[in-house]
Amino acid sequence: MFAYGFVALSILLTLGSQVLQKQVADNSPREHLALTDRLVFYFRQGRFWLAMLLLFAAMLTWLVVLDLMDVGKAYPLLSLNYVLMLLVSRFLFAEPVPISRWLGVLLIAAGILLISGGGR
Repeated sequence: MFAYGFVALSILLTLGSQVLQKQVADNSPREHLALTDRLVFYFRQGRFWLAMLLLFAAMLTWLVVLDLMDVGKAYPLLSLNYVLMLLVSRFLFAEPVPISRWLGVLLIAAGILLISGGGR
């Protein structure tokens, strides 16, 4: 069970990083900018650096997971990120989500349940 706590922490840290990255992207200038100008804009955003910090922390927790659990069982659990990000995109960013995407996420959730409960 200890390993699953680190899986959950890794997922939440990754999710937090993705949310911050989306906020940085949403706040970027809409006019056409050269790639270097766009990167400079990103680098000047505090949320960008917080997103990178969360991503680094997620990597560290993932290393702990790999030390505690078989990668064949642990890695598919990261698919929970797809489920959570769909909910975040819909309810936090008010993005439209077609029914086909909801059905796909239900299949992913079913797969996560099968993988996490089978073959102890």
